[in-house]
Amino acid sequence: MADAKRDIAVCEFTYRAKGWKKARTLRAIRTVREYVEVGFLGRREVVPVYQYACYASSYDKGAVELHALYRQRSVSETWIEQVKGHTMAGGTLTNDFWANDILWQLAVLAYNVSVMLRRKKDRFKRQEHRTFMDWFVHVPAKITRSGRRTELKMYESHFFREDWEELAGLSDAA
Repeated sequence: MADAKRDIAVCEFTYRAKGWKKARTLRAIRTVREYVEVGFLGRREVVPVYQYACYASSYDKGAVELHALYRQRSVSETWIEQVKGHTMAGGTLTNDFWANDILWQLAVLAYNVSVMLRRKKDRFKRQEHRTFMDWFVHVPAKITRSGRRTELKMYESHFFREDWEELAGLSDAA
């Protein structure tokens, strides 16, 4: 396990950008994101891959505390954006409250299923929910079941057909 203190470097400096009336204190942090093995001139070495952040904040906190604070805010804002954009929260589709409630719950269910399926395969993990919906949900196809066999019937030249079949195979294996 890596030494946490060795994986973090911080600094503080004063900076005045053009157009600023006064200088501000900036706090920067460098953290090790991961260690990778690289080869150079026949030698193999494990080297760190760094991640940098710099904050100009009104909070009277050090770089490490600011980094933790803004990371929490970033996660919260990302979650709010996903809820608004991916599950249609705040968008009314009908004039009936209960119909909108059911539609929103179905959207949340679809989002959760897509997250579970995307976690099963590395190349699907980073897909945005809307992209996932376009690739795998808004597809003209039919799923048929006969006996113990499930079959996907879709246009043979569909652009994402191979991805769909791979994902369908993952859900059958679960």
